[in-house]
Amino acid sequence: MTALRWIDKNFERYLVGLLLAAIVLLISTNVFMRYIMNASLSWGEELTLWLFIWFVWVAVSYAFQQGSHVRITFLRDALGPRSQRAFEVVVDLLVIGFLAVIAVQCIQLMMQPFVLSQKSVVLGMPIPLLYASAPVGAALSILRVTQHLIGTLQCTDSMSGKA
Repeated sequence: MTALRWIDKNFERYLVGLLLAAIVLLISTNVFMRYIMNASLSWGEELTLWLFIWFVWVAVSYAFQQGSHVRITFLRDALGPRSQRAFEVVVDLLVIGFLAVIAVQCIQLMMQPFVLSQKSVVLGMPIPLLYASAPVGAALSILRVTQHLIGTLQCTDSMSGKA
């Protein structure tokens, strides 16, 4: 069980770190090649773009896990403690619904014949692999928001004596 807990706590953090390190390494190498060696990597920019897109989607999930997304708390702060918890539940459910719609729509787009047949210009990689970043990131985010929702509901239950 400790391996699952480690993955739960660290998966996005290490994946985001690895993707960011790869992006920095690729950009640095390409700058060196272009300005020092006068020969840039033809595939470096496209791979950097792919890694960045995956980075963003995984980072969205990591931000949900850490509770680091920007929030406008004016309305929530105007409510009482019980209403704040109910508000948190409603917001979490809305976010889960929004992420589910994104995931479903992206999967439907990826299954279109014109998308399935496309390959990237320089790397020749299948475009659905790039588009898969959205449903994967949305699914990871749904997991993290659901974890927050469960925590909010458990807090509500313990406050009402239902523990």
